[in-house]
Amino acid sequence: MKKTFLLLVVALLSLNTFAQSDMAKLLEAGVKDANTLAKPYLEPYGEMLGSSLNNGWYNSAKQHKLLGFDVTLTATYIKAPSSATTFDIGKYSDKLETYELSDPNVSITPTVAGEMDERPVLKPQGLPGGTPADFTMPNGTGMDYLPIPMVTAGVGLPFGFELKGRFTPEVTIGDAGSLGLWGIGIQKDLKDYIPAVKHVPVLNVSVLAAYTSFSSEIEVEEAASDGRLDISASGITTRLIVGANLPVVAFYGGVGYGKSTSNFNLMGTYNVGISQETDPIKLGYATNSFDANVGMRIRLGVIALHADYTLGEYSAITAGLGISFR
Repeated sequence: MKKTFLLLVVALLSLNTFAQSDMAKLLEAGVKDANTLAKPYLEPYGEMLGSSLNNGWYNSAKQHKLLGFDVTLTATYIKAPSSATTFDIGKYSDKLETYELSDPNVSITPTVAGEMDERPVLKPQGLPGGTPADFTMPNGTGMDYLPIPMVTAGVGLPFGFELKGRFTPEVTIGDAGSLGLWGIGIQKDLKDYIPAVKHVPVLNVSVLAAYTSFSSEIEVEEAASDGRLDISASGITTRLIVGANLPVVAFYGGVGYGKSTSNFNLMGTYNVGISQETDPIKLGYATNSFDANVGMRIRLGVIALHADYTLGEYSAITAGLGISFR
């Protein structure tokens, strides 16, 4: 868990570096062009962040008995496909108002999840290259994955319900910024409603609905005043879960539908050319899809260890260690 948290800090520091220099550099192209270029650049983190929030909600298809509970340290690693590590500026040329590619044949540039030594140069439209306003597209972090650590918990309620919660306590990471996460969900036992499963002791079927919210704030020193990069994301998921609980080992799998949104907003006042602009960059991303996961849990007394894999465009691995009672 400590290593996972440190990786999340690295990702936040990378965004902090981008916010301090590259955001301001993109603003040299004007507010509209800056938004046009920043959107595909940040897209992998936007989609990974949103999608990751819908993972890691369960490690069994069986609910706790009344007042039974578990507390687990959980980490989800979500990975971007290779196609998300670069984007083609040429596809956005008709949307650029102030700038254009210096060389139309050099148009592939890294996203925040990629990394390239040589990157495209943009110049003011209609002017020769080599002017002071020319700029090179920002490099990426080289991190094509995003780790999300959290504490998850569940408690058994009457009538086959289980209340679930999760959180990452809000922390401030030096000058990089702050982050926090929370979520709530409900899982309901369906075994008694399915005759074919009701009389098979080891089989369990349940349904889950859950919501998660993430927020982070990064200070931006390049601003004329009150600069910060606000990052927020939320996800909602529903899952049908089927599993087999043996004395020590449990197997489980789930299928369902999830949707998420994430936002990267550059707030504050910034110098753009000879004028000033307030809150110049606002980017939004949304994902929605059906997905499925399979996993295994090993339980030794009250100690439980689990891991599962979620298949999707942004695949994810979730692992956790905790205590479970009843």
